[in-house]
Amino acid sequence: MKTLKPIFIATTLFIFLTSCGDSNVKKTEEAIVPKVEAAIAKKDTVKQMNILDEQAKMLSKVFGNVDTEEGRALKNVDSYLDLVEQANFPPDIKKTILDQYKLYELSLDPRKKDSLKLIFNEKLNEAIAKSMENPN
Repeated sequence: MKTLKPIFIATTLFIFLTSCGDSNVKKTEEAIVPKVEAAIAKKDTVKQMNILDEQAKMLSKVFGNVDTEEGRALKNVDSYLDLVEQANFPPDIKKTILDQYKLYELSLDPRKKDSLKLIFNEKLNEAIAKSMENPN
């Protein structure tokens, strides 16, 4: 028992001291990393992947080979716009969906954020005016 106490104290002291030494190294690395990430964020001009188009392509692959009228319609779908064009929606709903898609498409490109703000404000004002006309 007498030998276990010094071993336990020495082990605890060793672990404590080594973890303190490593934490100082990590702090200096963490201090450098945000500066690099901030520089990258300012220069980010890469357009992100359009998930709606990828989902439409996946639907085309999965259901395009089905031998039904709907399956044959999905066979030639390459993008979300093709999917909306082939849908049997009324024209006003189709226009709304296409406007939403265009807004989403603009949000993916960091260089087009200004036009995104303009279109978003326009849509917001239209919705406010519509809700003022029909308070239901």
